[in-house]
Amino acid sequence: MKTEKKDLVTLVVLGLFLLGFSLWALFKPADAASESERRALAQLPQFTAQSVLSGGFAQQFEDYATDQFPLREPFRRLKALTATRILRQRDNNGLYLREGYLSKLEYPMDLSSLDHVEERFSYLCQRYLREAGCSVYRCAIPDKNYFLAAAGGYPSLDYEAFVQELRRRTDGMQYIDVFDLLELEDYYRTDAHWRQERIQDVAARLADAMGVTLTGSYTQKTLEKPFYGVYYGQAALPLRHPAAQPKYARRALRLRRSRRSAPKPPAAACPAGVRPLPKLSLQKETA
Repeated sequence: MKTEKKDLVTLVVLGLFLLGFSLWALFKPADAASESERRALAQLPQFTAQSVLSGGFAQQFEDYATDQFPLREPFRRLKALTATRILRQRDNNGLYLREGYLSKLEYPMDLSSLDHVEERFSYLCQRYLREAGCSVYRCAIPDKNYFLAAAGGYPSLDYEAFVQELRRRTDGMQYIDVFDLLELEDYYRTDAHWRQERIQDVAARLADAMGVTLTGSYTQKTLEKPFYGVYYGQAALPLRHPAAQPKYARRALRLRRSRRSAPKPPAAACPAGVRPLPKLSLQKETA
């Protein structure tokens, strides 16, 4: 008899929990975007006979229910903590933490993206730059995985092979190598980008290879709000507050022609009348 009552109480509590969350999800206003993930959230799909018969409504509604679930952020954090602290998984949704830095796994090498880059660069050079007599340069910038992945036992790109493949596909451009100037500390701890105050040597090498000289002053400014970075919200982990990271506003760089005896033509030295380049995406288009 006690067992039956215990089972009944369990069923009632579970039913109330499911009913409560279902009603909450049904009447809760839909959020337009996730600030922590920096992406738009799925909205309630339109109910039509065609969408139901094609199966599209079911798929879209599943995405909507997942994105608009009540207390989504706390549940994301609970899932991330369970995966990394309890199940001891080494990454959560492709993001991993090593040496105090968050990074996103990029493996294996995506040759189709290189195909798309080759096609876009070729289009720009042939249509706008070659006939105008412009010098064209290319530079491969490693991500944090270059310093973290292999050393931590994570899947890692063969960066040497990647650069060789990129150079082969863009043979008509002058390559500028900056790998030897970069180190892990040049990147933000919770973001994919590098820190501006740490890359003056990189800027100097690029300018020198392009035949220009960096001039002007550099004004350091602290941001009013802490910089969290794109990976901070995506990881959903209770990381240390990133306010200790350097926070810098953008600083303008001015370029002028070098007055060396044999100056190289700057990349932007195109004849007057050349049309401005259109805004083209270098990301691989998906259907």
